[in-house]
Amino acid sequence: MAQSSLKGRVMDAYHQIKLENVSLYLVQHKLLERSDSTGSFHFQKLTKGLPDTLIVSILGYKKQYIPIREYHTQDIQLSLDKPSALAEVKVKASVPMSEDFVNQKINFLDIVVNASSKADPLLAVQSSSSASPFGESASISFRGSNPQLTQIYINDIPIPEPIKFTQMSSLGTFSLIPINTIKDLLVFPSNPPIELLNASTGVVQIQSNESFQKQNLEIDASLGQAGIHWTPWAKEKNGISIFGHHQFSPILKFFNPNSLSDLPHFSESDWGVNGYFQTKNLWRLKLFCLFMNEKYTSQFRHPSFEGPFDYQKYRHIQTINLSKLVEHAQWTIKFGYHESTQHDSTGNYAYHPKSYQLFSGIDLQLFPKENWTIKTGYQWFQTQTSYHIRKPSYYYDYRPKSQYILFSNMTSISQQELFFSNNYTLFKPFRIGFGLKLIHFPELNDFHFTHQIHSRWYLKDSETYVNLAWSKQIASLFSPENGYLQVNNQQVSFDLVQEQELQKWSFQVFYKLENSMVNTGEAYGAEFNLSLIKSKSKHEWSIGSHWSQLKNGQFTQNSPYQIPFFLRSNSQWKWKYFDLSLSSIWRTGNYYRPLNSSTYSSEIQLYIPQFEPNASKTLSPYMRIDAMLSKMIHKSNKVSWITYISISNLLNRDNVKSINYTRDYQQSFQEYFQKRVIYIGLQLRW
Repeated sequence: MAQSSLKGRVMDAYHQIKLENVSLYLVQHKLLERSDSTGSFHFQKLTKGLPDTLIVSILGYKKQYIPIREYHTQDIQLSLDKPSALAEVKVKASVPMSEDFVNQKINFLDIVVNASSKADPLLAVQSSSSASPFGESASISFRGSNPQLTQIYINDIPIPEPIKFTQMSSLGTFSLIPINTIKDLLVFPSNPPIELLNASTGVVQIQSNESFQKQNLEIDASLGQAGIHWTPWAKEKNGISIFGHHQFSPILKFFNPNSLSDLPHFSESDWGVNGYFQTKNLWRLKLFCLFMNEKYTSQFRHPSFEGPFDYQKYRHIQTINLSKLVEHAQWTIKFGYHESTQHDSTGNYAYHPKSYQLFSGIDLQLFPKENWTIKTGYQWFQTQTSYHIRKPSYYYDYRPKSQYILFSNMTSISQQELFFSNNYTLFKPFRIGFGLKLIHFPELNDFHFTHQIHSRWYLKDSETYVNLAWSKQIASLFSPENGYLQVNNQQVSFDLVQEQELQKWSFQVFYKLENSMVNTGEAYGAEFNLSLIKSKSKHEWSIGSHWSQLKNGQFTQNSPYQIPFFLRSNSQWKWKYFDLSLSSIWRTGNYYRPLNSSTYSSEIQLYIPQFEPNASKTLSPYMRIDAMLSKMIHKSNKVSWITYISISNLLNRDNVKSINYTRDYQQSFQEYFQKRVIYIGLQLRW
């Protein structure tokens, strides 16, 4: 090593993962560097020589002051910022038990610089290798399953309807959770943790911030929104932050007049509070509250009617997570409440639902040994939806003065659970976990017994391992036609993973079976993923197949979530003046029911279509490329900003969402799902 430079790497002492964007400051030389995606750093041209002092810091970890006397490679291990009492228990308790078998963990910078996500956490999940490449929205589908069966949790509390603008086909949908409030984001595409309520075919588990900078202020400004994230009070790790956003359409529409021509108006306002408090005797309290109002008008097109589609929704979410650390154990009390009111209408159709969800639970997590974790608890969930629907008497006739049906109903479901889960390291290379759950639905006087087994076998030190998991669980699915349905789910998954310092590859296969009163769904498939990290770039490629079928009575048809072949990539380059991020997806088209014929009715003066009973044809192949140029600038330890310009659907291909027909329902064209959209923004922190 040259005598005028200093190199090294920064690692998380507990997880042994590379830490990116760590601040490293040489006091005598007054030089500031940041660790890259491999955790590496390099100080060059140290003209003042040694000795010197290296200050290493990043939010959530203990700051280190390291005396540097020789030009040796520095291997720095950072520990979580925690009190000295019960240190080893504190570290384990701060990590979700389910993380022992997690498929993927997404960090803050991977969300910010992902061209597809636009700094949205759930869009980042949707663009990851584990998600079904079905949609362009934050409504996540995992491996050939209905997105409604994917659950989102904040601090282990289920969040219903975690997306906004759920009907915006021209702009996509976005998640409720502000990126500034996230500490960890874990992805479970198969066999979700049984200690979480209402387990389904997939889970995204989010933990909110547990550290705050005093008087921290962040401002977001872009073509489509303005936001603020402010920490008015912080002391040690305790703190409270207030966030708010307002989305507006005029400027964004001005820069994208053709792409957003079908959206005359859209807007959204939200504000909320995120807090974390910890006492000296290890009581910990997490708060997350959100209030939101959203509305938009889009252009509705149908063979029988063309006109405005109006949508408005108001909702609020409150969650509380209170935990107490004692020696070798942690108690947790959880509470969540969600309420929403929605109005949407077009032609002779209108839908006005009002719903609320109430959740509570108490958990006990035990750490009898270093290699053994036990978790048990009770959870209760109540959800109720009342709705009024005005829908066409004939599904093919949306004309405002045509016949319609009025329907009102109130449906609810109550669910209580007792669960037991435990993870145990039998011997050094092998870890196993199993869970048992008893579920009771009081309205139905119905009991269900569900269970799962997870295992991880390290084949080569800590580099190569196998995950094998099997589960039998139950979920609930809501639709206006059928109310709340129980979905019984069985699935098995196999993962072979090799993780090296600068390279990771994985191969997964899965199979799952879903049964409900309406139909039976079957999904299976395989995926291969390769990730490479270089000094100034990071690359990921995925190839896979998701087969999904639905059986209703004697009819078996291809599911709309079936993707026989997909290929996706995500690359990031770091250069001197800017960073470039490119993401792409190429897949086969979705299945649809083709039109057999259409007959003109003189009575209603409209063509009546006749479709094939099964979804037997596919739309054209789908391809999309997103690009983003960004630059992260660190003015000092207190001031930094990110500027970016993103272009969605760079090549402006004719991407397909659904089939469309002319006035007589003959196939005429395939609608673009999303055209090219240009987005410019700035995120400033101090």
